[in-house]
Formats: sequence, structure tokens, C-alpha cells
Amino acid sequence: MTAFLPGVELARLFYTEAVRPLLGDLPHAAARLGPGSDVLGFDTPRSTDHDWGPRLELFVDDDIGGLGAMLSEQLPKRFRGWSTHFEPPGARVRSMADTDGPVDHYVTITPFPSFCRSLLGFDPAEGIDTLDWLGTPWQRLAELTGGAVFHDPSGAISRVRESLRGYPADVWRYVLAAQWQRIAEEEAFPARASEAGDERGARVITARLCREVARLSLLQSRRWPPYSKWLMAAIPPDNVAWHLTAALRADDARSREESLCAALEAVAEKQNELGLAAELPPTRREFHDRGYEVIGGDRFAEALRDAVTDPALRSRPLTGSIDQISDNTALLTSPPTCRAVITAAGGP
Repeated sequence: MTAFLPGVELARLFYTEAVRPLLGDLPHAAARLGPGSDVLGFDTPRSTDHDWGPRLELFVDDDIGGLGAMLSEQLPKRFRGWSTHFEPPGARVRSMADTDGPVDHYVTITPFPSFCRSLLGFDPAEGIDTLDWLGTPWQRLAELTGGAVFHDPSGAISRVRESLRGYPADVWRYVLAAQWQRIAEEEAFPARASEAGDERGARVITARLCREVARLSLLQSRRWPPYSKWLMAAIPPDNVAWHLTAALRADDARSREESLCAALEAVAEKQNELGLAAELPPTRREFHDRGYEVIGGDRFAEALRDAVTDPALRSRPLTGSIDQISDNTALLTSPPTCRAVITAAGGP
């Protein structure tokens, strides 16, 4: 079997050794960006069964002419032991396969602005407004800022990637406020479900809260939370991750509550350290007079919202970004739909 190596490294070698020599003096940029576990650094040998292999994005300014056909004819049929031919042709999901003819390669050839518009719904080089930020899924932002750039003579790709590394301060405050609010809405529910004898319900709600805390922790660290398959893998092995793991493993209400509160206290401390809003006691408290312990996520939501300086953003309902409104895949993979939902969720 061919030895596995990370897909981004394979793409770098494929560009340098196989694609670049065929391009002559053609002005271009090259990278491995967009969808794929390799772009996020989570690919493993299992990933090689589809949409993985010698592939990359080739960015040209204008007419690509017969470039794609030329690569089909002149690229080697295998590179570093991996097939450069993918089947079925033109399908949404493609896999490496052998061929006796020209290779149906996985070199995406497109102008970079068009690539951005397809992925994000806008061209960041023309400016990024509040609708752009709130209407773009975190996964898409991760796909454009992840991966690697192999050739960028004008610096255009690098500038766009840098502009998308994290939210501007006010948008950051607003999205963090919405995330704290999501936690506030359910943080007392695991204890209540357990008290009512519904241990399965308590476990489900605990898992939901762990998801929200994980996303909050990544947002605080200016890292785009990936979609569910990779979310927990993206959390660094710190005390937040440790407490979330303990909460998911807990077999009783008290242990579950203790671990969740410890994780929430950790992200509350991190919130204070960021200096984005008024500092608040990062400690748990009783939920009304029921004896349940919670962090009081609404406190942090309110403080962050109060610190927003943009009047339009400050008056916006705490519906948050598109990921905080819905996790529906059909919606999140349609930029026009995302933007329409964000516009509708902005209130009158």
C-alpha cells in the first residue's frame, strides 16, 4: 500500500513536481483550499476513499483556454503512488481510480474572486460588511483560511486569507454574546431533566451544551469552529476540553453539573481576559432557588452586547451568525440562502 501523508502536503508536492513544470510562464496562483478534511488538517488514511488525493486549486485571472485539457493529457497517471485520475467525471463526490487514457484530474481551475464568491457568496477583496460576516458559515471561513498557499506572486490570496482570520471587534462581541445566550437558554436543563428522572434527556442536553461551550471556546480563540464531524477534534487539549470530556462521561447529575460548570468557569475566565466587555465574576451560581448550579450565561451575553459600539449591530436581535441560527446543511451550503436568513433575522 502507498504510504499515507497529509493531503495538504501531497497537494504541495503535486503542484511543485507535477503541475508547475507544465504551466510555463502562465500567470497563476496555487493553493489547497475549500472543502475537504485535509484542508482542516483532520485527514487520515480513511479519507483516501473520496475527495482526497493529488488535487489543488489553480487560480488564473482570465480565459483558461485549454489548460484543463492540457493537464489531462500531460499529468502523470500516478503521483507518489496515488492516482491522479478521479471518477465519476464531474460528480460532487469523486474517488481516485486507474485509467488508460487522459486523466480526469482534480485540479480546480478558476479565477480567485469567482472561487470566493462560490464558497462565501462575496469577494472579500472588495470589502467585508456585517452581512458578509454574519451570513458566512464558520466552516466556509475555516475552509478559506485553512489549507495552504503554494504560489501567490501578487499576494492577493494571502491578503484575503488574513482579512478572514477573525471577526472585527464589534462583530466578535455580538457573536460571542449570541453564543453565551445559547448557553444561558439551556444550562439549567440537564439538572432539571435528571431531577425529573429523565437521565437520557439529561445526557442529550449535556451533549448539546458541550457543543456550545466548544464553539464558544474556539470563537474566543479566534478559530473558526468546524462542522460537527470535526468540532471536538478542533478543541485543544486544555482544561476546557478536559471538563467537557468529563461532562460527557458523567454517570450522575452531580458529576455532570460539576464538570459543565467547571468548563463554563474556564471560558468565563477567558472571556474576562479578552477585555471585550465589562469584567464579571467567572463563577457559578444557583439557578433561582432550585439548587442547580449554572454560570449565568446571560450575564456575559448582556455585557458583550452592551460593549458593541455599532448602533445597528447593538440593536440587532441576538440571533447571531448563521451557524447560531441553523445547522441545516442545505442552508449552510447555499450562500444566497444564508444571506437571506441573516437579513430576515435582523429584525424590523
